[in-house]
Amino acid sequence: MRGAENEINQLLEEFLSGLLHLVKTVFVAAYRGLRRLDGLKMTAVFLCTFSIPALAYLVFRERIFALQIPVFIRYLLYGVLLVFPFLYLVVIGSMGTGGKKDFAEAFAQIDFKGRDGEYPFLCGTDREDKKLVYIFKSNIPVEDWRSRKALLETAFDCTIFKIENGSSKKIVKVTTLPSDFRIPEKINWQDEYIKKDSGVITVGKSALAEITFDLNRVPHVLAAGETGSGKSVILRLILWQFINQGSRVYMLDFKGGVEFGIDYERYGEVVTERKRALQILTELETENAKRLALFREMRVKNIVEYNRKTGRNLCRIGVFCDELAEMLDKKGAVKELKEQMEKIEGKISTLARLSRATGINLILGMQRPDANVLTGQIKNNIPVRISGRFADKTASEIVLGSTDACSIPDIKGRFIYKVGNEMQQFQAYYFDDETMLKDIFVEVGDMLTEAPEYGRKKADGQKSGKDRKTPGAAQADAEIKTVENPYAGMSSEELEAEKEAMDQYDLDLNF
Repeated sequence: MRGAENEINQLLEEFLSGLLHLVKTVFVAAYRGLRRLDGLKMTAVFLCTFSIPALAYLVFRERIFALQIPVFIRYLLYGVLLVFPFLYLVVIGSMGTGGKKDFAEAFAQIDFKGRDGEYPFLCGTDREDKKLVYIFKSNIPVEDWRSRKALLETAFDCTIFKIENGSSKKIVKVTTLPSDFRIPEKINWQDEYIKKDSGVITVGKSALAEITFDLNRVPHVLAAGETGSGKSVILRLILWQFINQGSRVYMLDFKGGVEFGIDYERYGEVVTERKRALQILTELETENAKRLALFREMRVKNIVEYNRKTGRNLCRIGVFCDELAEMLDKKGAVKELKEQMEKIEGKISTLARLSRATGINLILGMQRPDANVLTGQIKNNIPVRISGRFADKTASEIVLGSTDACSIPDIKGRFIYKVGNEMQQFQAYYFDDETMLKDIFVEVGDMLTEAPEYGRKKADGQKSGKDRKTPGAAQADAEIKTVENPYAGMSSEELEAEKEAMDQYDLDLNF
């Protein structure tokens, strides 16, 4: 008797499990169908399907139940008509899995299979805006997928945007774009691309969108690439945007001032000696400490919030170095020079760690990445990586943490942009010094300390750092101690509203 009961219970459990799996499959398909309503035609058809249940309820209900067929069929027919929009989503959500055979044939053409002799199996698809994501189950490591990227793009007639693991090592997600989405091979810079918000920088275009980053969130940049990749051009492109946004800029050029030539001396100081570079970095370290103390006293989190709260114009500061290795490579250096390099390295490391909120940004360039020069402490505090083509896998690993830079097409100005684990290929804007440098009329902000011999020469009508009075160190110390309370005289309701606004602002800046 108990044996019969156990069998019945087991059958019931299997039935309920199968029923739940069926329900889950149906609702997942409906969700996918809803995600696929990205075209005007499919959306219009979906809206039209709502007329069917409306007609079934208002017009055809009595006719359906008057049909000379079994009662349960009448109810089934009526129910199907009422949920027709849902069934439409299920149907279009289930579409696409029929391409499994096509994928198997494509994998067979390029002999892409695991050690077990099995080709990747298509589990499903998903859509992210204009990107189509294929989800495969495979015994092939994701590194092998990436190394065969060019062949996979040809086999599938698409542009592969990203290849990554899914929920496990055996799940591979391939994010693709239609083959007609192409990255342009040359885009000339125009000043209209400059963003109005301080610290928002644009560097080029990918197949989908413009590549921009906000230095209030990601404060430092490393741009690398072998000779001819366009690395120096992209540094000057970022520099030009700093200048136009009213920032102070210092250009460290240890190639004899060739990369940042005489024309750039009217915008900021071009430094060619390590002694002077160390002096500037020391002054900026002091400036950074005073800003942090002032922000703490003012109860603000960053330079943007400070300027907004006080109405002052505390300036953003950009430190540009065209070749970090020339400045910090200690191989073969005499003792005195090596000590000087170690001090410079320490200052850069300190600023990289502590100047996230203060608006002091490091924009570092490297032609020959070296782990002894680009130390882990410095690299770990530089969130934005821009890498041109490298033939050397080790150089690519140092900059990107992967060998992807070795597979960049041999196109001048083609880079990989990386923030966190996200990487995408883009074409940098082409910036030509001879035609694009010109006199500008911008107001350069203040510093808390005396500017370290700020060397911006004044162009016709241009306001420069030397033209503006900046409070000295003593005045800055007094300001920190005697800063006016911005919340004086506010009611409790006003204070609460101000606190909520500040919290939301911090969330928006992602600090």
